[in-house]
Amino acid sequence: MKEKVNKLSNMDVVLYVLYKLGGWQKRINTEDITLECFKVTPRKFSWIKYPRYPDIMPVLFSLESAKKKQYGALVVGETERKRTIKLIGGWMLTVKGIRWIKDNIFRIEQILNENKITTGRLSTDRKINELYKSIAFKKFIALQEKANISHAEFAESLICTVNTGVKILNDRLEQLNSVAEELNKEEIKNYVNFCQKKFESLLTEGANK
Repeated sequence: MKEKVNKLSNMDVVLYVLYKLGGWQKRINTEDITLECFKVTPRKFSWIKYPRYPDIMPVLFSLESAKKKQYGALVVGETERKRTIKLIGGWMLTVKGIRWIKDNIFRIEQILNENKITTGRLSTDRKINELYKSIAFKKFIALQEKANISHAEFAESLICTVNTGVKILNDRLEQLNSVAEELNKEEIKNYVNFCQKKFESLLTEGANK
């Protein structure tokens, strides 16, 4: 088993665990990722002198690397200690990250000898249902690029308000995009793309609080 696990990089395990914990639909706390990585492959994610303890550093290094464009921009996020705004913190797979998982999950599960992941979707289904019921999404489905959607209607479709800051709005759009990729919801991807263009000035860093 040890020899087989050595065929996996730390990033392989971290991205797999992030997906396993639901990181395709929401941000996952760094410590939760660390603990699960330690459970899956303790030799890779433990202290050297005290191997019974999980080590957060290889997890952080892998996540920060996976976040960079040179590694494919496979995740978005930041540590909870560095979070720049309330409610933002933790890590989530991007659309590229989900595609990477789909390309590599069989290889990783074979080496780890793990069963196929079945991720909970209850909270995600609620979000999708709220989106489908929103005025903005209904307008988009009916009129596509010609849809006249207000700031308030756009925010409401993300379960936000007109006072919600740009960081949270962008984070909600990123979540929708990742969910759409995982669940093959092209209409949601198209809606996200439309909103990113229509509300570009609103969503630009510093354009709003």
